[in-house]
Amino acid sequence: MPTLYLHKETCLSNIQNMYNKARDHGLSFRPHCKTHQSAEISSWFRDYPVEGITVSSFRMARYFASAGWKDILIAFPFHPGELDELKNLADSCKLSILLDTPAALPFLNQLSHPVDFYLDIDTGYGRTGIRSGNADLIQQILKKSDTNPRLTFKGFYCHAGHSYKASDRKEQDSIHLKALHDLGTLKEQFAEYGPRVLFGDTPNCSIQENFSGIDEITPGNFVFYDLVQHSLGACSPEDIAVALECPVAGKYHHRMQILVHGGGVHFSKEFLVKDGHSIYGRMVDSSAGSWLPGKADYWLNGLSQEHGILDADEDLFHRLNIGDKLLFLPVHSCLTANLAREYRTLDGQRIENIHSS
Repeated sequence: MPTLYLHKETCLSNIQNMYNKARDHGLSFRPHCKTHQSAEISSWFRDYPVEGITVSSFRMARYFASAGWKDILIAFPFHPGELDELKNLADSCKLSILLDTPAALPFLNQLSHPVDFYLDIDTGYGRTGIRSGNADLIQQILKKSDTNPRLTFKGFYCHAGHSYKASDRKEQDSIHLKALHDLGTLKEQFAEYGPRVLFGDTPNCSIQENFSGIDEITPGNFVFYDLVQHSLGACSPEDIAVALECPVAGKYHHRMQILVHGGGVHFSKEFLVKDGHSIYGRMVDSSAGSWLPGKADYWLNGLSQEHGILDADEDLFHRLNIGDKLLFLPVHSCLTANLAREYRTLDGQRIENIHSS
């Protein structure tokens, strides 16, 4: 079976570097746990003055609350189907939610414990949130929320996820500067509420140095990084902290391909395009307690449910045997980690996550 390996020292270095980035810019740091989804890994943040975390679901919030986290932001727009979970969880920890529509407010009149909320702001991503120029809708939500004594407006939240699709640094900078401008404008327009601004996508938090008007960053992918982040310039290959180990299951000399046991249910089917071809992972060598790309680049360039296909040259083809185990850096570590039930460190330690049983 494929095994997801975690390079603990690299992960710890990534955590320290992002904490230092926040500290050096005078920002609070509320890491997103959707990438690692592990109580043990979240505990590594306690070596720093990190008091709150970000999650993407109520299930994840329950899991991390049971691990002792008492200040949790659920960064997914609240909808009424989650009301019972919200009421139960708000009884045991300080909970914050996202809103982007006044339609959710009547359901929140049923709250029995205080809940904070942030308005989800869309600065161009187009996934969720109130368009940053729609001050009228923001005012409408704030006015209606004032009638609920258990609901407290805390500020604005933005995930500029379109940075993942930026074609070059110029476009990345443009996305970032627009977000800063739009959020800064809202902070001024609604200054009477004293809003905090939360902002966090890993590419911008890793690359940018201007965080004017931001109070807190909430990135998540940085803890592991991946090939997408490397392609965006957010990290080096040495910063990628997870790699999926896949056994060699077949060799086909007539087409110079290697079959590995590692497919879409292990990697996900996220891909990058390299030289006109889709690639799903990059093979790395494991030696001396680390993993690095070898002298030649080998890419996982075919994927079905359980199968992965690796194009080989003569040297690689004849070096590999059935049963050998190969390591691949993932394209998108969030999805690869979500499919795994645990991590293994290079020294054999087992680290559980939310999916472990």
